[in-house]
Amino acid sequence: MIRRASRLQLFSVAVLVIFALLAPLPYVLVEPGTPSDTLGKVKGKPVLEIVGTKARPIKVFPTTGKLNLSSIWVTSPSSHLQTFELLRAWIDGERSVQPRKVFYPKNVDPKEIIDENVADMKNSQLSAQLAALNYLDIPYTQNLIVENFTKNSPNKTILKKGDQLISYSGEKIYSASQLRALIISTESKTVQATILRAKKEEEITLQVRANAIGVLISEDYNLPFSIKVNLKNIGGPSAGLIFSLAVIEKLTKEDLVRSRNIAGTGTITPGGKVGPIGGIEEKLIGAARAGVTLFLAPAENCPDIRHIPKGLQVVPVENLTEAIAALRERDRERLPMCG
Repeated sequence: MIRRASRLQLFSVAVLVIFALLAPLPYVLVEPGTPSDTLGKVKGKPVLEIVGTKARPIKVFPTTGKLNLSSIWVTSPSSHLQTFELLRAWIDGERSVQPRKVFYPKNVDPKEIIDENVADMKNSQLSAQLAALNYLDIPYTQNLIVENFTKNSPNKTILKKGDQLISYSGEKIYSASQLRALIISTESKTVQATILRAKKEEEITLQVRANAIGVLISEDYNLPFSIKVNLKNIGGPSAGLIFSLAVIEKLTKEDLVRSRNIAGTGTITPGGKVGPIGGIEEKLIGAARAGVTLFLAPAENCPDIRHIPKGLQVVPVENLTEAIAALRERDRERLPMCG
């Protein structure tokens, strides 16, 4: 009787252990991705293609070496990890385990998340292009278009969707940030503005309520060239810094890369500020596997780095100017380092 009970207990424990090992858990794996060389080619096409206009053809200079964008691989929304997979990840040390909700929030359609990542990638390309143009002091124009109105907008009957704002209170408008600053500084309840509607300029009077005009603005740029990234299955905003550097490398005679194998990561603003990203340690591992020797990382990510792979120098940068300076420096000992 005792022996039978023991066997039953052992069987129950075994079932529980098997169940625990196979039960899906609310986590995802983050693994090192394979770096992509923005100066290279994929299927015969440049990874980063720069296309000028008929009015202003763009000269693209030859490049040397590799300038890699870094990526990570994250468990897909439809996959559910099991205990043994998490244990294996913790043991090998090259993958991290993150709460599922960090990448796939509850009650959010996975397709929306994928679409958002694609949109972030496209936006990062535009920001990178603007940052490169600003750094190289290449002129471009920015148009502010009326996209929509807030619920209680006082200007719904004054403006129309598609109107282009040209001036506000007698001052020509060049950017959305400039317009916001002008609106905030407005003391009167009305202000004169100039718009372009149906290709004709019109003078209008805008209503100002609580330092707002109740209008949603989209930015449309007239740029001297466009960029096309011929990569698939990569999303998010973290390639901004490398895209900017690749544009600058291709548009200038100076050879910044100098036949080296370089990688990096970081978001970027049109003003050139480099922002932090996720998965920094996995990106370092992926870069080291690909033979990278110099890695440009957002300065804000330095505290997140616990281990740097052997042979990899990680240089913190806060902006595009610092990144360019790091590439120009020929003495590695003079470069700042994370870790």
